[in-house]
Amino acid sequence: MASLRDSVKDYQEELRDGIAWVAFWKQGRSWNAELFHLEVDGTLEPFDRSRLEEIKAADPAAVILNGYYCGHLGENMSLDELTAGVRYHYENGRNDLDGFIGAHDDRLPPEVIEEARAAAHAAGLPFSEKPYRDGEDFDPYIFDGSMSIEDYELMHRMIEKERSEQMDEWKTGYSSYDHDRLEAADKMKIERGIYFDTKGADISPLTALPLAELVKLREESAAAEQTVFENLKVQASAWEEQAGKTLLFDKAIEYARIPEVKHTANKWQDEDNDRHTISNRVYKMSYHVYENTRYDRKAEKSIPYSYTLSWNIYTNSPHGYGQAKIAGQDRKVFADRAAMEKYLNGRIKAYEKLFTEISPAIPPEYAEQFRVNGQLLPGYTVEGEEIKQPAADISAAAPRTEPGQETEQFAILIDSRTRFETGEPGGYWLSMPATKEELHKAMRSVGITADNPQDFFIHGYSDREDRHIALPYDMVCAAQVDELNFLAARLETLDASGIAALNAATQRRNGFENIGQLIDFTYNEDFFVHIPEVHTPRELGDYYLNKSGMVQMPAEWKNSIDPIAFGRNAAAQEKGSFTEYGYLVESGDEWEKHFEGRDVPEEYRIMSYPQPTIELDAAPAVQTATIPEAQQQEPRPVIPIVLTSEKPAEKLKEITDRLEQGITELFDSERYKEYLRVMSKFHNYSFNNTLLIAMQKPDASLIAGFSAWKNNFGRNVMKGQKGIKILAPSPFKIKKELEKIDPQTGKAFIGKDGKPVTEEKEITIPAFKVVSVFDVSQTEGKEIPDIAVNMLTGDVEHYKDVFAALEKTSPVPVGFEKIEGGAHGYYHLEDKRIALDEGMSELQTLKTLIHEIAHAKLHDIDLNAPLEDLENRPDRRTREVQAESIAYTVCQHYGLDTSDYSFGYVAGWSAGRDLAELKSSLETIRSTAAEIINSIDEHIAELQKEQAQDAPREKAAMQEYIYKIEANPRTTGDNDRFFLQAYLPQENGRAKIGDVLYIGSLAKCRELMGGLNAGELTQGEVKELYAKAQEAEADKDTFSIYQLKQGDETRDFRFEPYDRLQAAGNVVDKTNYELVYSAELTPGTSLEDIYTRFNIDHPKDFKGHSLSVSDVVVLHQNGQDAAHYVDSFGYKEVPEFLQEQTQQPEKINPLKHVEDTIEQNDNNFDGIINNTPTVDELEAKVKAGEQISLVDLAEAIKADKERGKEKPSIRAQLKADKERTGKKKNAKQKSQDLERS
Repeated sequence: MASLRDSVKDYQEELRDGIAWVAFWKQGRSWNAELFHLEVDGTLEPFDRSRLEEIKAADPAAVILNGYYCGHLGENMSLDELTAGVRYHYENGRNDLDGFIGAHDDRLPPEVIEEARAAAHAAGLPFSEKPYRDGEDFDPYIFDGSMSIEDYELMHRMIEKERSEQMDEWKTGYSSYDHDRLEAADKMKIERGIYFDTKGADISPLTALPLAELVKLREESAAAEQTVFENLKVQASAWEEQAGKTLLFDKAIEYARIPEVKHTANKWQDEDNDRHTISNRVYKMSYHVYENTRYDRKAEKSIPYSYTLSWNIYTNSPHGYGQAKIAGQDRKVFADRAAMEKYLNGRIKAYEKLFTEISPAIPPEYAEQFRVNGQLLPGYTVEGEEIKQPAADISAAAPRTEPGQETEQFAILIDSRTRFETGEPGGYWLSMPATKEELHKAMRSVGITADNPQDFFIHGYSDREDRHIALPYDMVCAAQVDELNFLAARLETLDASGIAALNAATQRRNGFENIGQLIDFTYNEDFFVHIPEVHTPRELGDYYLNKSGMVQMPAEWKNSIDPIAFGRNAAAQEKGSFTEYGYLVESGDEWEKHFEGRDVPEEYRIMSYPQPTIELDAAPAVQTATIPEAQQQEPRPVIPIVLTSEKPAEKLKEITDRLEQGITELFDSERYKEYLRVMSKFHNYSFNNTLLIAMQKPDASLIAGFSAWKNNFGRNVMKGQKGIKILAPSPFKIKKELEKIDPQTGKAFIGKDGKPVTEEKEITIPAFKVVSVFDVSQTEGKEIPDIAVNMLTGDVEHYKDVFAALEKTSPVPVGFEKIEGGAHGYYHLEDKRIALDEGMSELQTLKTLIHEIAHAKLHDIDLNAPLEDLENRPDRRTREVQAESIAYTVCQHYGLDTSDYSFGYVAGWSAGRDLAELKSSLETIRSTAAEIINSIDEHIAELQKEQAQDAPREKAAMQEYIYKIEANPRTTGDNDRFFLQAYLPQENGRAKIGDVLYIGSLAKCRELMGGLNAGELTQGEVKELYAKAQEAEADKDTFSIYQLKQGDETRDFRFEPYDRLQAAGNVVDKTNYELVYSAELTPGTSLEDIYTRFNIDHPKDFKGHSLSVSDVVVLHQNGQDAAHYVDSFGYKEVPEFLQEQTQQPEKINPLKHVEDTIEQNDNNFDGIINNTPTVDELEAKVKAGEQISLVDLAEAIKADKERGKEKPSIRAQLKADKERTGKKKNAKQKSQDLERS
């Protein structure tokens, strides 16, 4: 609705300049305006005169104004002054349309016109007023209203007669061709073409005429041609009507020719390609089993290693095409045939009721499959009850519970994943809105309690027959119960028209994205204009032209407008949507968010789990340690991956392809648990190698290469044993021309030719190869002492240490409280804390805490962050799979009882996800479980070390520490290939991990360990020796990466370009940053190289985020530091970052680095491990009841060969080194003093 001010605003410039005339009138409460121009002689065009008469008919009080001729208007007036002037004229009847039309109408008086017309008719000629207006001529081919329609037709008859007479005298001289074609009931095509024939034509009579006359004659001929064409179009319309009748006959014949459907009369039949089928006149079910085999060289035949099942149910309509899929699954893989057959029989049983009649009634949602040209085929019936949106396996659900409540808006089908995936029919229809009691009743009916919340899921939706609500099925199944409950309550506020608008809104382009937006619709009904009777552009065009009252024009004008084009253009302009439920367009009102992104109101929160009848997880206060299942059973044979390629690269490709297949086959409940058990024992191995071990020997406990077993452990691989294929690093070096960098400036040297100087450098390229390793169960030889992980039994003594270690591992505080609803614990996103239920068993407490720590580490979000920042957060099912898998892995590693864990739901979770997403989740599970295990080990060692320092030393004879040498997984060369590790012996025969004392060569580590064992050195002195060695390396060039600390205080700095940071008055302050990485700066490495590396291929020990805007890189070169801010484009040097710095940039302690990765696997399975204790000493420990490690035994075997050599005293060397270092420091200080003076 436009106001007068809005209309004046559109034409204010025309009112000021006084050239044009502007008409103003009202229709209802809306003001309208239109521009008019007078001819040079001050008269009105006939069309403008006709338009003004239409405006006068719509509003007799309409006025037409000119800023120059009308008072109360002027060129210097403001918009408000102009509006007041227009209003004055309108309200006082000044400058109305009657006076304006009369003053500017050039039509002659009626008596003069009639006299002239009579004279023309008496002479047999047509009459036009135009020649009486200053001698103006008229166009004979344009009807402009200056003559009557009878005169116009008379004139054209005379023209046609004259043309015919002339043409009869001329030789036209043309040839023609045609492409006419008629396809009955489908298409008519009339296409003619002509071309000039120079031999038969004579244009001489025409060339004698003046050009102007030729042009005029040509236009007359073309006009006559157009008339013929228009007549043909009339005939074409007649063809359309007749063709429609023919088409009707065709469709009836098509219906009559549909044959009877072929079926098996509800009996199973075997078909080609090992396919099995059962069918009737309505349904068809089939399945196919494929054996995946590998060739067994020993048996000299192919043997199956898994089975792939595909099954489906479709409609079985007679016409045989476009069948609707009712249910099914493609390529579901099973490890053994019995499990596959059990699953298949469950599917067959679930759908057997479809095959009890030869011609059962057709459900309404499939009725279209049995209609031909809109008519149901003979012999079929359609069920009277209509299900609007069936879900897969809904037909197998228990009968829907009808609560008898008039407030029901819709119902959801809830079920147990475990039961559903075994093929057992069931489910419970829960009417919404519901109460907590009704929800608990539904959960219990399908076996859901607080013990198995991960099994709960929604897999069906239904609405009332008399109140259809077209909610998106997938959105309902993925929604939270509380959201659905609140939505159902809000839908009660909508009447029938509101529900119809909601249905249309859900189907429009870019429809609702979540339940929150559906709920907000109930608060924003006026946001859309809904026209329920409009579904197509034609209907929209007809509605706007003839029904809406929005288009005011004569009926004959409307008839000339194409409604399809009009409707299509209107929809495009107003961005409307055509849906099954009508046409929808935004009204212009603002959409107000009432719920989306907020919590469900308390009164609608019903989601909780009922308590189980028996507390299944109530473990006894003291549990006995159990031997892992893998040790109780006979070792399982290796199922090797047979590689057929000869070349290493092709072997690598083969095993990579097999890995991808292994991922897809992994998500069976038992196979998934098997993989997690392997990961618990090899948690520090790479994801690929963990999966390869699980695929080939899932009961493996300790693996090494063929040579490593023989040389390091005195054991031989038994004859006939097959190797386990895994990936091992195989880097190679290449030489490459690189720019030579000036160490002073960090920039490339420039040669005489102006180009950068280059030099040849050797670069290491990372690569991998396929190697074979063997499990300890595949070897024989020297006895191996117990190497099992110290099992945590859940008793009070261990429980306190483990719980304390978990508290330190947790990134947020941990507390106890009484939790209602049956949940064992939760992670609070807003308070950033973990809550555990009071009164649980110690075992259940640990398992729950590990589960919630996984949530806190992986799934924490900032509730105040924009929604787009949360798009990459995993969905709820993925979060639960990750947390539960991590908890299972950690518990398995420490021997905690995991018998109550069930992963039946992982098959459903993995279905439909691509390989990259599945691999990413599995890698997340592996890395997080390894991080938690390593953290627990570290914190337990710290706690026990503190306890050992405080406790009285009851066994004075016990050696305080033992030492061994380990291979350094972070080695960069011979000078740091090994490290010296301290262990503190325990009363139970095991040892707690102590400090890493030294990193260096094998010879140096052995020398220092001899001094420690002989009492010549202390741990502190060894560490001091390492510190001295590091000082020699201190002046090496390095780079350090700093990133902003987490928290609200750095939010305004994060990812801000440097110029915007300065504009806001902020500086790059080091106190806002933390050091996340430091390493040696190799020659030739530039800032751009660092940026590329830490975005594309950052090191595994790098824990920060990819290098981004607002990060700082500090280069230490030639003793000087320079800080560089990562800007939007390139780097910006920021000396202020270092102004407050009084010391060198913080360096990551290499000893701590190694401690963090003692257990990290770098796949060097044939590496040398060394230690000093003899084999006899270790055997004596075993006989005394103590436990030793396999690594100790391997090192002892090798070290025995090198015994007997005299070791020099180290204390004297250390003392002398201190004296030398002291002298060097004094000399250096003196030099500095001289330089300052």
